[in-house]
Amino acid sequence: MPEVSVTLLRILLLGMSVSVLALAQQSVLDSLRQRQANSGTIKGFVRHADSEEGVPFANILLKGTTWGASSNENGEFTLVKVPAGNYRMVVSTVGHQITEQSVEVTADQTVSVNIYLLNEDVQLNEILVYGASFRKERITEAPAAISVVEGKGLQRSASSGQLPKLLEGQPGVDLVQSGLYDFNLNTRGFNSSLNRRVLILLDGRDLGTAFLSSTEWNGMSTPLEDLGRVEMVRGPGSALYGANAYNGVLNITSIPPKQMLGTKVTAGIGELSMYRTDIRHAGEFDHFSYRINAGGTSGKTFSRKRTTSITGDRKLDIYRAATDGNFQNQINNNQHFEYDGLGVLNNEVAELRGGPVNQFYLAGRVDHEYETGGAVIVEGGITQVENEVIVTGIGRVQVQRARRPFARMTYNGYGFNLNIWSQSRINMAPEVSLSTGLDLVQDANISQGEMQFHRSFLDERLFLVGGISHRLISIDTKNTLMLGTREDNTSGFFGQAEFRFTPELKVVGAARIDRSTLHENFFSPKAAVVYSPIANHTVRATYNKAFQAPNYSELYLHVDHPYRGFTTNFLGTATTGLVYRGNPDLRVEKIEGYEVGYNGVIDGTLFLTVDAYYNNLKDFVSDLGAGFHPTILSPSILPRKSYRTGADTSFSHAVWSYKNVGKVEEYGYDVSVNYYLSDEIILDANYSYFQFEIDKKSVSIADASQIQPNSPRWKSNAGITYQSKNNYDVALKIKYVPSYYWSAGVYQGQILAYAMVNLSAGYVVNENLNMNFNIANLLDRRHYEIFGGSVLGRRSTLSATYSF
Repeated sequence: MPEVSVTLLRILLLGMSVSVLALAQQSVLDSLRQRQANSGTIKGFVRHADSEEGVPFANILLKGTTWGASSNENGEFTLVKVPAGNYRMVVSTVGHQITEQSVEVTADQTVSVNIYLLNEDVQLNEILVYGASFRKERITEAPAAISVVEGKGLQRSASSGQLPKLLEGQPGVDLVQSGLYDFNLNTRGFNSSLNRRVLILLDGRDLGTAFLSSTEWNGMSTPLEDLGRVEMVRGPGSALYGANAYNGVLNITSIPPKQMLGTKVTAGIGELSMYRTDIRHAGEFDHFSYRINAGGTSGKTFSRKRTTSITGDRKLDIYRAATDGNFQNQINNNQHFEYDGLGVLNNEVAELRGGPVNQFYLAGRVDHEYETGGAVIVEGGITQVENEVIVTGIGRVQVQRARRPFARMTYNGYGFNLNIWSQSRINMAPEVSLSTGLDLVQDANISQGEMQFHRSFLDERLFLVGGISHRLISIDTKNTLMLGTREDNTSGFFGQAEFRFTPELKVVGAARIDRSTLHENFFSPKAAVVYSPIANHTVRATYNKAFQAPNYSELYLHVDHPYRGFTTNFLGTATTGLVYRGNPDLRVEKIEGYEVGYNGVIDGTLFLTVDAYYNNLKDFVSDLGAGFHPTILSPSILPRKSYRTGADTSFSHAVWSYKNVGKVEEYGYDVSVNYYLSDEIILDANYSYFQFEIDKKSVSIADASQIQPNSPRWKSNAGITYQSKNNYDVALKIKYVPSYYWSAGVYQGQILAYAMVNLSAGYVVNENLNMNFNIANLLDRRHYEIFGGSVLGRRSTLSATYSF
């Protein structure tokens, strides 16, 4: 497969920069070699103070240094090559008081420590986060609104295999689902099918596809059980992350091999004929640790066929009978849709392929820690996905079979971080556009290198971060989605300074410049002030500018609908065809945001967060719409081949495209509370409000009607979690979404109000065996979350993991 060869070649070529970086640092390493030679190892066990059971996924940090780790599933951890000396070890995790303990490291020796954590009613102010500033800091001191899922909360829901569901109940998060893995994740309004306004990163690697920039959620080769934490940073973030960190950033980190030593086997079953298996082995020798895992998931989807009763050659009669209204009504009446509101634009001519939605993956990772400090990570893998149905602007598309190979190389040490990765998407069988019957291909490769440097000054009062990134994009749709091939590149340069004036006050300033062969240059500044007037109470104010770059579909889409014959509902003009065209004149969509926030601990039992925001959106990029193309009118007489005879001819077509449609103001707030009723019972609730206004001077009345936020004006979540001291925990969550209007491409209609109850539970049977149980939509309340998407029902899953 030439595409795989390109991926491997690029990662090898880009990987040469690791050697260059190592040589550049040689003088630094030589000066530190003697000090590092006098180093030792810390091995320890983090335990519950009451039961002495291991505490998994606790954060361990040597105060005033960069040495840190996380405990594994059994509570064990290891720190290697720690310079000899005396340290204060800081240990924190959800549900326990932060603990400090002295430790002395002796050269060439291993010191063993046992750390006992006490339960604490409110401890969220001790959670450490990374994504807001590229450094570990308490969540209460971060210059952004952040939600974190880790530890038991993550493991409890792992059996579902659906990563976005981990964030469903978090404040400010808009999450909608269609098929089994067709999720659209967003924050603070203007969601869409194939949404990409939140940048999704797994260990620093962008999970978005090249053509659409959206995330293929079942393309991951890391099972949820092997994830260490998930951070959701809400609000614009381009000052550090660049393009598409528009409404937020989702930072996902996996667990290093040395924190999961041994062999683990996971098996799961569930409704919709679901089953999954995963086997993982991790080991270590000398200065190396490694991990290899393989597995797969299979299950039926919620998607149902929407083809007419007209089959075979008579499908072409639709094409011939464009002006026959009676014939068109017959087609509509014979059409089977799952709910009201879908119409002629949503007819499908291709049959939905039978069989389950499948995912198979194989991945491996090797970590090497140098004696002089620093570490290199090399990993790679491949995932194959089959049969998922995705809602797009031109109708539903079924992925028959596609592969996602990737490779990553990371160096981290002495204030440097170099992350190089390459990934491809290869259609082993073409995707099928169900509405047009056309075969579609998305063969592409993305390769990126990013280097960061960070250092503290003035007794750690001043923290500086700087970096550069460069991305190469190669895409070939075999003329099915766009004409020809594309070779593009993007670059970014960024820096951030954080200064702490007093223990209570710090300010943050950052900026980034992005250039690309696809869009104009863009400058993204950021400024923030974080102030803690009294202990356990923090207020902040933040300013950000960010941008979303047009994707290849919006710029270069070229699809002709072969069977359309209808009177367009938008223009009221009889046409015999429908074509979709990109708009190469699109400008980047810009956002300028102002935000204030508060979080604090009240009476030792209540953790409260309040975040309010006001954003200006400029050059808003519309979804597909009729008459939006800058040079082709709709309808237009366009040349094309007859699908019956193959002869060249011309027809009247409705032309759908994208455009920048002016300015939008949006504002809202998120309120979240966690109440610790006891050491074992936690109550949580959040409420989000969103509103928007269109600047009518910047947009026509017709264009304004096409701007829809695809989000409810408000939504709420509530839940209760019971964490027993007898090795089990249970969480019950309730989600309510009121009715709102959805408009994205050919799908436009009302989303009906819905409520869901989700249940998850975890049980540690013994030191080797644990089980997780998850039920999404416990009461089986049938509903749809995307207009044009599937009707969703209950899905329950059960998994068992045995470690040895």
